[in-house]
Amino acid sequence: MKIGSRPCKVRLTVAKHRAIRHRLLTVVLLGVLTSALSLLALVRAVASMSQTLRIDRAREAVGEELDRLADGEPGAAALAGPPRTTYIGLRGGWLARPDDAQEETALPAEWRAALEQAARRAVAAHGRVITETVLGSGTLLLAVQPGRTGTPVWTGYLVQPSAYFQPWRWIAATLAAATVLLVAIAVWVTLSLRRSTASLHATLVALGKDLTTPVPRPRIAELTGIADGIRGLAAELLASREATERLSRELAQQERLAALGRVAAGIAHEVRNPLASIKLRLDLTATAHELPEPARRAVEAASHEIARLDRLVSDLLLVAGKKMGPRRRVDLGALVRARVEEIHPWAATQEVMVRVTVEGGGGKKRGGEAAVDVDAESLARAIDNLLRNAVEASPAGGIVEARVATMAEGVELRVEDQGRGIEPARTSELFEPFFTTKAEGTGLGLAISRAIARAHGGEVVYARAEGVTRFSLLLPRPAQEEMAA
Repeated sequence: MKIGSRPCKVRLTVAKHRAIRHRLLTVVLLGVLTSALSLLALVRAVASMSQTLRIDRAREAVGEELDRLADGEPGAAALAGPPRTTYIGLRGGWLARPDDAQEETALPAEWRAALEQAARRAVAAHGRVITETVLGSGTLLLAVQPGRTGTPVWTGYLVQPSAYFQPWRWIAATLAAATVLLVAIAVWVTLSLRRSTASLHATLVALGKDLTTPVPRPRIAELTGIADGIRGLAAELLASREATERLSRELAQQERLAALGRVAAGIAHEVRNPLASIKLRLDLTATAHELPEPARRAVEAASHEIARLDRLVSDLLLVAGKKMGPRRRVDLGALVRARVEEIHPWAATQEVMVRVTVEGGGGKKRGGEAAVDVDAESLARAIDNLLRNAVEASPAGGIVEARVATMAEGVELRVEDQGRGIEPARTSELFEPFFTTKAEGTGLGLAISRAIARAHGGEVVYARAEGVTRFSLLLPRPAQEEMAA
């Protein structure tokens, strides 16, 4: 069922995608069709007011009026009087002779010559003549034909452009421009949507391979929200992947430490007893017999080496999770000063100065106090490791700063030097056992320091900024002081 349902989901997604595209195209086509029909209707309405149509209607009007006048018989009064007509703006009447048109004082001067010419043509043709003469912005229509008595009958009408024609032309032009703009916007939106969706699709494909791929910001607001969601999802997935990788590294480290613990436990049983026996025999030999000076020095050297091996075994057990010794209240500032005095001669041979600064914490604590409940011997070894690493990393003439500060959340020892630090690509390996950048180092110093700090509920943190390398040893405040605070 699960296998069969997957294609259905894919087909449904494709169908939705096509439906959205088809709906958009449908809206565009309907808009264009509506605009086109509106424009066609408006053009026909404008055409009905056009000059040509008005002239055709005026031609019909003068013809009808000419027929009406031709049916009457003009008398003397009619020939001498003004033209008679029943149409507003349409003139008409009878002429005794074609030349009498020049004597029609009631007519405008522009009409007389055209009427005379039309009357002559009608008499010569013995039939009706309709002429069109352009007068200014209008058109003069004249219809002349001989009457029943041979007297020319005429009608005329001056067709002027419609006063409503020009605004309607502008309206038609505006609607045409709006239609073109609608088509252009529809095409632009369609292309923008297609480009944006193609860009988002390409980005999704790239994010499948690399979550750091930048997500473009589409110009369409609706797609911008989707892009922001994809960007946020990619950031969360990247953070989750980094967290997973970090947890994997920590788990691998814990597995290595667990394996190291098993190995160290076996070494402790197999090595410590023989070492203790050898050291005891050497001590008895040195005290029971008077040894020559060379032999005595050899025995002392052997005892020192045995003690060093015993400390190495203890370090391995500590990194593997060995419990701390008994704890007691210790002033961290005083302990740091003591360890600095201890390594001072060695630091002097390295031409490096070590300075100690103790900062008070406020509250009920006196300035300079930084009390912690710790295994002093183990904590001293952690401090020694941090100080020795800083001295070894410092250039000749450098200064190592050891600052003890009391804060609300605990006590901090910051060890700073001006050395080159660790390559950024290898900082994740910094606290792993047996990781070292020194030719003669064992790679256990920082691992031991962190193990001791974590065994006390604290932490060791590395930071590098502005040419300064800093290792911070964080320890919690004593329980009674936290309650008092």
